[in-house]
Amino acid sequence: MRDEAPSFLDAGAPVRDASAVAPVAAVAPVAAPAAPVAAPEEELPTIPTDAAAAPRGSGLDDPTSSAWPAVVRWDDRMERDWSTFVARLGRAVESRRCNRLDRCLRDPEANSLWDAQTDARLRLDDIDCADLPYILRAYYSYKRRLPFGFVSNVRSAQQTDTRYALGLRPSRWSSWRDYRTPRAVFHKVVELVHSGMYRTTAEVQDGDFYPVAVRPGALRPGSIYYDPNGHVLVVAEVRDDGVVHLIDGHPDGGLTWKRFGPRYAIGTARVGGGFKNFRPQRIDGRYVVRARDSELADIDSRSQWDPSAWVANGQPVSFHDWVRAALSVPGAPRDPESDYREMVASLCRDIVDRVDAVDLARTAGLHLRPHPNHLPWNIYGTNGDWETWSTPSRDAALKVVLRDLRDTAAAQPPGSPLRAAFARAWSEELAKPGCQFRYINSAGAPVGITVDDVLDRLFAMSFDPYHCPEIRWGAPEGSPERAACVDDPTRRAWFRAEQRLRNRVDRVYGVATPITFGPETPPDVDPRPVLGVR
Repeated sequence: MRDEAPSFLDAGAPVRDASAVAPVAAVAPVAAPAAPVAAPEEELPTIPTDAAAAPRGSGLDDPTSSAWPAVVRWDDRMERDWSTFVARLGRAVESRRCNRLDRCLRDPEANSLWDAQTDARLRLDDIDCADLPYILRAYYSYKRRLPFGFVSNVRSAQQTDTRYALGLRPSRWSSWRDYRTPRAVFHKVVELVHSGMYRTTAEVQDGDFYPVAVRPGALRPGSIYYDPNGHVLVVAEVRDDGVVHLIDGHPDGGLTWKRFGPRYAIGTARVGGGFKNFRPQRIDGRYVVRARDSELADIDSRSQWDPSAWVANGQPVSFHDWVRAALSVPGAPRDPESDYREMVASLCRDIVDRVDAVDLARTAGLHLRPHPNHLPWNIYGTNGDWETWSTPSRDAALKVVLRDLRDTAAAQPPGSPLRAAFARAWSEELAKPGCQFRYINSAGAPVGITVDDVLDRLFAMSFDPYHCPEIRWGAPEGSPERAACVDDPTRRAWFRAEQRLRNRVDRVYGVATPITFGPETPPDVDPRPVLGVR
């Protein structure tokens, strides 16, 4: 602890065990019968586009038995349709047509399954990253009249937060038929699901997911990436050149568009990290049965965790480079300068997303509340107001993106044409409207900020939601920009005390993160000196 910090600063209090949830009726899986029969073409339900055309008993608050009959089976055709549904939502998030799930689902341009009777009244609050895949799958199953079950509890022999435990196994299963209405199903999924549901090894066949082969057509929109640091994303696009884009859900309910890369941890077989698909489900009597490994043509229980498999053009490569190479369609063009431009554009998207996140905390009035007398036990993985309004994970990801931009440029010799092309791409992308930002200050006035400002202040920008917007954006003390800040000695002391945490680049979960948990000086992640643009 720094000398100037008040004596009552505390590294934190432990988080609540995420497995402590209300009991529900268990629906246990049973042995799988023969592979499901493909649904005939005419079984695909028609989604009515207006309330008058909607069938009776299809509303969110009607009895589940009539509103959600499981008369269709999961097959290859339904999985392709599922991918189409997710990809269309993803395009709406990418274009910023919508930035919250219920807004996307209420938009017929974003939602291929939209109908006026259901979706005009749809409200989904507090959908975080772990909820997002389940809610999307439940919603799709409801609209397409498919069975839907979900793991509603997991357990481990470890006495720790189950979101970060080892040896997790499903201990309770729920079915859509356990709940009175479709709306109740969605609410229960949000209440019960957490990221621990994704943290099972490949040997667990009674969970909701299986490790998918990293190849075109198998890894597709609707697939999931589990970062074992406790983060879950939904694949929304797999391009012919192997680039993967994902939808990211946040505790404040926002949706953002991300490009797959080094910001996401790889994980190991022990923690079940990597790309996954939902196991197809069917009904056997009163049970929801999940497909077994022997029924899955695109399962791969080894390659994502075996570095010897990470080979491209006959050479060992990193996991992220292997994923791109494995997903590339032969002959698809790939241009390093275009890639770099996309990386810069992704950086700008991250900054825009941070503008939104900080403003949500301002609107909620966190900066006007007294600062708590301790930080969470782990600042990256917690719950409550800190989880909803703080940004340590976003800020760490921003630093990783910058580090990747720097390292990509540094891999080219000084004076090389490609490094010059990267510098040109940097300057030209930063001049575009998508790289111009304004945040709202404590007085409600807009303040312009540039990418150069963000890089200059990177390790002074506070992740603490109890700091004013000016401090969240690193405005220098005593500057005119900071004059509107609602400040006091306690907040300033916390700001100084949190410096080493701000100096961290990589997130760490499941361990204590006291205020000393970080280097004394920030690392160099600035790409500008390498590019020669400063």
